Amino acid sequence: MAKKPNPKNISRPVTSGKSADIPPLAEGKGMSLNAKIAIFLGVIACIIYCNTLSNGYVLDDFTVIKNNSIVTKGVSAIGEIFTTPYRRGWFITNNDLYRPLSLVMFAVEWSMAKGSPYPGHLMNILVFAGGVMLLFLFLDELFEQKKKAVAFIAALLFALHPIHTEVVANIKSRDELLCFFFAFLSLNIFLRYVKSGKMAQLVLGAFCFLLSFLSKETVITFVAVIPFIFFFYRNEDKKRSLFITIASVVTAVIFLAIRYSVLSNYGANTSSHVSFMDNMLTKAPSAASALATEILILGNYVKLLFVPYPLICDYSYNSIPFATFANIGVIISLLLYVFLAVYSVIRLIKNKKDPYAFGIIFFLITISLFSNIPFLIGAAMAERFVFFASVGFCLLIGLVIEQLLMAGETSVVVLKKAKILAVLVPLCLIYAGIATARNNDWLDNVTLFKADVVNAPNDARVNYYLGTEMVTEMVQKEGNPVVRRQLLDEGMVYLKKALVVYPDYDDAHAALGDAYFKIGVYDSAELHDKRALELNPKFVVAINNLAGVYFMGNRYDEAIQICRKALELNPKFVNAYSNMGLCYLRKGQFDSSLKNLYKAIDADPNFISSYENMSLTYRAMGKIDSVKKYEEIVRNKKSGN
Repeated sequence: MAKKPNPKNISRPVTSGKSADIPPLAEGKGMSLNAKIAIFLGVIACIIYCNTLSNGYVLDDFTVIKNNSIVTKGVSAIGEIFTTPYRRGWFITNNDLYRPLSLVMFAVEWSMAKGSPYPGHLMNILVFAGGVMLLFLFLDELFEQKKKAVAFIAALLFALHPIHTEVVANIKSRDELLCFFFAFLSLNIFLRYVKSGKMAQLVLGAFCFLLSFLSKETVITFVAVIPFIFFFYRNEDKKRSLFITIASVVTAVIFLAIRYSVLSNYGANTSSHVSFMDNMLTKAPSAASALATEILILGNYVKLLFVPYPLICDYSYNSIPFATFANIGVIISLLLYVFLAVYSVIRLIKNKKDPYAFGIIFFLITISLFSNIPFLIGAAMAERFVFFASVGFCLLIGLVIEQLLMAGETSVVVLKKAKILAVLVPLCLIYAGIATARNNDWLDNVTLFKADVVNAPNDARVNYYLGTEMVTEMVQKEGNPVVRRQLLDEGMVYLKKALVVYPDYDDAHAALGDAYFKIGVYDSAELHDKRALELNPKFVVAINNLAGVYFMGNRYDEAIQICRKALELNPKFVNAYSNMGLCYLRKGQFDSSLKNLYKAIDADPNFISSYENMSLTYRAMGKIDSVKKYEEIVRNKKSGN
């Protein structure tokens, strides 16, 4: 490691393999070396993701932010956010989550710039950059400033790795970013406490750890990571290490108690039900096949860390076919993980401060939560699941470069050597190129799904996503009837492909039924809507779509009956009220029509069809003043006033 620069700004590298005793924040005038390195890494992270600033809302951004009834209240909803389940503002589910911190930030951003995704993307970049900086400072201090070059390489690769594009480019994943930021902030503070013994630092570290929990529950793995760090790598004071461990466990218990209390108040603290389309492992052919597929997926994570291409937004059925233990990929993955576990333990026994052992064990601990082996989670595989674990991978790459190319030198000055640059520069350029290109895919839903359906043609949900986007959002925005029909035809191709991959896909049946309805093929629309309801009798969207089919066939009583069924399942389902109002209008029962349309407006004041149907009803009644009133409301809402 380089000594502190002299007044002439000349650095003298240490060649003995041992670094000078320089604290993480060097003394003297001006900015410390660590601060300069951390800022440099933060700037690199910002540069890599700056092209996401022009992106829109994508995937869960709509349910978590744009169409979330709680978040869109803005700052006034902060109290409500802390006392309600995660998904409460979009839909009600028994097995919910509790992640208030990201929702609070989204609410504040909504108050600042209603409807604009720009603040969300900007904050994601800044939080990610902060996490990269904290990662460098943590690794440097963990290894007692003896591996500054390794810490730099690890943080740099973490900043550039394309597998992180989902987390940074998708605003919704602020929960993951905040979880990481506060987790590593707590580790940095705990490291300071080990040196100083100041109780204020212990309390502050525990508080930051709580903020990490309030961001996302997955930091629970740090309950194992923290004692591993402080009883092996920084065990200068066993008493302080014990206090850190106790504080971490107590913090976890406090969070779980808060979470239990909030979810129980809404009947959401129940055992989790995972659907097949969320996690295909729920319907694996056998327990052996499920385990083999889980092991294969763990291998896929390692593969993506080494070769981050192709990347896709969803790994549902059948992008990852079910496997058996005869599969060569399963065998290689199993042998790899067994080797990593055994190798790291052997190295740890020989040297409890072995950096390779730390990198491997950190990876294994943090990836274990997403293995699906102890219990099934909400998805079989996702790139965001490897966000924390990639720290271990990046550290190991840095250690390998150190061992092969640095010849005992540990200062960042050694990175100027040609043989190191010959390895590091091409790797960084490749990572940066893939990452920035992938960021462009996250421009909007259509761009993302079109890119991913090429790389995952047999993924039922990616085909469904693209088909649905075309037959709903794109068709709704298109004014040219010829282009509208082209979009419907193309979207139906993808929906049919989704059903070829998985014939019992209820969402795809409902979406295809809606597409057939829009082109006037009502018998096919009815067929797919009914099939969707056979698969999911409580599917309110399919129920409402079927009501539309009945309406077009002048079967008004049947339409009203099925709309009532939808309202029994969801009393706030605005489409059902609006459609009932239209049915009663056709039956000439104007009072009943108005009654249901008023209920529709009460359920969702922004649903324009309700006002249009209200205008039609008043026109049929001959009340022209009311007609003009509601036509004016429609014009204002369409213009955004």
